[in-house]
Amino acid sequence: MSVELLETKFRQDGAYGFTTGQIRALEAKLLDGAKYQRMLEASDATEAWRALAEAGYANAAAAKLDSYDQALQSELRELYELVRRLTVRPCETDWLAQRYDFHHLKVYLKAKLLSEDPGESLVSGVGLVPPKLIETAVQTEIWSALPEELAQAGARASREYQTTKQAQTLDIIIDTESFALIKRNVAGHPYLETLVALWTDLLNLKTLLRAKLLHRERAFVERALLPAGMLEKSRLLKLFESALETWAEELRHTEYGNLIARSLRAWEEQKSLALLEKLSDDLVTSYLKRAKLALYGVEPLVAYVLAKEIELKNIRMILIGKLNGLSREAIAERLRVSYV
Repeated sequence: MSVELLETKFRQDGAYGFTTGQIRALEAKLLDGAKYQRMLEASDATEAWRALAEAGYANAAAAKLDSYDQALQSELRELYELVRRLTVRPCETDWLAQRYDFHHLKVYLKAKLLSEDPGESLVSGVGLVPPKLIETAVQTEIWSALPEELAQAGARASREYQTTKQAQTLDIIIDTESFALIKRNVAGHPYLETLVALWTDLLNLKTLLRAKLLHRERAFVERALLPAGMLEKSRLLKLFESALETWAEELRHTEYGNLIARSLRAWEEQKSLALLEKLSDDLVTSYLKRAKLALYGVEPLVAYVLAKEIELKNIRMILIGKLNGLSREAIAERLRVSYV
């Protein structure tokens, strides 16, 4: 997946010299294609888990397969403990953890308003706000104990849902508030600003495509689109009103033309948007790899954290696939590209 059209600028920061050195050492320990292949070729999930332990995952070595979810969550918590240790100025990386606070807000609102089970969607010890505190605020609708941005998102989402009674309202409001917070926090870091714009475009394209396939009205799309990506809202709305078969051509001079073309072919053949999710993650990873060019700064730390999150997603997919008896090929086609 190419990101050739994206310009990369770094805000070199000598205060991150030690941090960047630590990150370069940790990058070498990320799983590469050979290690993924070993897990894929394992005869079953137990063998795949053993291969992961041998690849250097201490939490896998210390736990049995039936505790894999807890072990992977421990790995994620340790990742964010690392972030807190290596960050020179917390305001530059707090937004990474705050994404989980907004996720938990969405989970608890859906549990209350849509009777969905939070279940495995919760990740404790990673965000800046304890999940129980968020749950209490949602249940009582007393938002004052939460940080201002989170409280504002919760109150607004709950209020607007009562008016619309549409589940998508919760996603739209919380995603909008979350991205607004992230954009404020990365302002002044060109590499990170472009990363967030890339995320925004990908989420908007997913929204646009799903709305088109479900024959949603333009008014819904106008409300659902996030602002200020690289693709202007007016261009996306024009795309929505055109035939699907023209989308790839319309986007050919952007990073997204090939992604949309392949995703639409997969939809025609399989009636699934799973490839769209995979290609979106791969495009992000391709951009993250540019942080390897930074001499020092917060960018390598952010890229490493996001690459590690995708690695944990890959590990989970392999294990679940093995546990459900999927073929090696079926699992492999779902895996995201490696950062290394």
